[in-house]
Amino acid sequence: MIPILLCIATGILTGYLFRKTGFVKYTGTLLSVVIMLLLFFLGVSVGSNKQVISNFSGIGLEALLLTVGGTLGSLICAKWVFARFFAGKKNRSEQPSPVNNLSRCSEEEDDQKGNKSTL
Repeated sequence: MIPILLCIATGILTGYLFRKTGFVKYTGTLLSVVIMLLLFFLGVSVGSNKQVISNFSGIGLEALLLTVGGTLGSLICAKWVFARFFAGKKNRSEQPSPVNNLSRCSEEEDDQKGNKSTL
């Protein structure tokens, strides 16, 4: 458990130190590659285990049911959390831009002065 916590702490420190560099841009891609490699080696480990392969039909059905149940439970919980905490709030991208408001104000001022806007 200590090595895992040390790895996380080291990662946090590294992210903090390199947060203003281009290194952080590639962490998402690097993380995806590492996760794919972990899943690949997990598959190799399962495929090389004779006991798992011989009981695959029973284990496979149980694993499928657990996976479907866990996924459905997560989706239901996420939908509830979204509806409870986020559904009524405006998204920042939906709010009008202050720049648009400024240009609208200047057009109204021009109209009041008798100037025609060319925009």
